[in-house]
Amino acid sequence: MESGVLGLDSMLGGGFPRGRVILVLGEPGTGKTILSSQFLYAGASKKSTDGSNLEKSMFIGMNEPKARFIDEMRAVGMDFESLESGDDGSFAYVDASDVRRIPDQAKIGRIPVGGRELGFVNLIDTIQEAIEKYSPRRIAVDSISDLIFRYPKIEERRPVVLDLVETLQSAKATCLMTSELLSTGEGRIIQPEEYLAEGVILMRTVQKGIRSIQVLKMRGSKIDTKPRPYVIKDSGIEVYATEELY
Repeated sequence: MESGVLGLDSMLGGGFPRGRVILVLGEPGTGKTILSSQFLYAGASKKSTDGSNLEKSMFIGMNEPKARFIDEMRAVGMDFESLESGDDGSFAYVDASDVRRIPDQAKIGRIPVGGRELGFVNLIDTIQEAIEKYSPRRIAVDSISDLIFRYPKIEERRPVVLDLVETLQSAKATCLMTSELLSTGEGRIIQPEEYLAEGVILMRTVQKGIRSIQVLKMRGSKIDTKPRPYVIKDSGIEVYATEELY
């Protein structure tokens, strides 16, 4: 499945493998949201010979309101508003930001409950309902960082991330999840979500502000694992897949 990002498909052996859940890790400002949005846009704007949409796409927003997402993506050449309002409804925005608004301790009536557990249950329900409603072929979840920060202990986080991955897998769609990179360097600790995802892409800012993208793993694909430079243009991300980092 084409990524929608110029130059990235050659690193992926032709594109993202269909039906996989892929983690996009990166430092702030590296373009994780843009990359996942380009992936959605490539599918949502695709048309068949009879003019109908072939790959409905769904963005699950956990950080920012829909209006801001629409405006920011329009600035890099993607008009999601038109796709959402079109006759075939090829794009859907799902607001899942409630997960970060629920305090650590909440109440149902007068009964105290764990706020983070309640938020996670609400998130899974929201995603499942949206999958049933829209039947998307491409999904982006941006970002799971707030969820991860709520479960700092690895033994608590692993089953939560596993439940999220399995919920996305149930859609039989190709899914991208974005998350903040918690540590860098050769000795960085590999996080549970990296093991549980079926593919991992790493986006970083290296020396002198040069941006680097690296495919760490992609099950079922022959990939280029070397870090490659990329830029963010007015038309989105472009990867220089044949160039080396110096």
